[in-house]
Amino acid sequence: MTHNEQRVGEAAIFDALAKSGPADRAFLRHRWFAVGNAPPATSFVATDDAGSPCAAFALVERRKGPFVLREVGGCYWPFRGVPVAPRIAASDLSRALARHKNDLGRVWRLGPVETGDASLETLIRASRMAGWQVLSRPLGKVFELDLAALAADDGWPSTKTRRKNRWRKRRLEVAGGPLRTVFFSGADWSADHRDAMARIEAASWLGKLGDGGDTKFRDPAMRRYWEDLCDDRVLAEMLFGSVMWIGDVPAAFTFGIQAGGVRYYIANNYDERFTQFGPGRVLLYEDFARAAAHGTERISWGLGDAGYKSEMGAKAGPDMVDLLFVRGALLAAALRPWWERPV
Repeated sequence: MTHNEQRVGEAAIFDALAKSGPADRAFLRHRWFAVGNAPPATSFVATDDAGSPCAAFALVERRKGPFVLREVGGCYWPFRGVPVAPRIAASDLSRALARHKNDLGRVWRLGPVETGDASLETLIRASRMAGWQVLSRPLGKVFELDLAALAADDGWPSTKTRRKNRWRKRRLEVAGGPLRTVFFSGADWSADHRDAMARIEAASWLGKLGDGGDTKFRDPAMRRYWEDLCDDRVLAEMLFGSVMWIGDVPAAFTFGIQAGGVRYYIANNYDERFTQFGPGRVLLYEDFARAAAHGTERISWGLGDAGYKSEMGAKAGPDMVDLLFVRGALLAAALRPWWERPV
């Protein structure tokens, strides 16, 4: 088998594991890990005693002075993950991990991750059985919208909120011209859409930060990451976005990925010139209504609450943590005070 054939076969196993696992983790396909500034330095498929794939790892290397830490790669949001075979026993997975202890190293990282995820819990149990201790750093709580419950309630959004949104739309049109919103997936978005999103980021509070901010489309490297993901047609269909225009000005956007019944918001922003009339909220309510009409059950909105999330119906959900897997009790004891401190 040539190296290229081996790589194609490995990619197919990554994709098959992602497809067979929980629907809300289905984006953890090979392409998710194989594009961007940090493609995997090491990737492998761990197999059980019978040779069947049970987990797939794509590891990048991060250097800290003289030290090199291996960590699971992929985009930081909505979370990082390892595709794990459904219903795999922790004992079977532990033996598979033990066979790859040199690939993983004495210390490896997986984060951010959501607590309570069944695949993650199996991986943690298996890793402990295979000799790693697991250190957990708290990052905060994910805020979520139970969209299925809210959409079934005629009282959401409230009459007051609906009236306020109509007022906002009128004021935005007076300020800049007719409103129009375009919705798209990664399969049909265009360079013009991405240009518009970059313009919004540049005109937002984020774009005015001294370091340029954590922008997804103004930053050329991050923009290429999302563009390159679309080479995988399955991932392209999962990506979603929307842009609201006020006259000829792109004023607000949303962007994320949908897996199963969960819609993960990776970014949403707006042009600060229109702050007074809330273009971001207007677009989000439109986006939520469209998602509910297409059967989305839950909105995962990332860490923390900037105030507007809870006002729009979001509630604190699972904890987000950063995990460090360490072989050796003495090394784990030395690293624990540093790693387990709150951020």
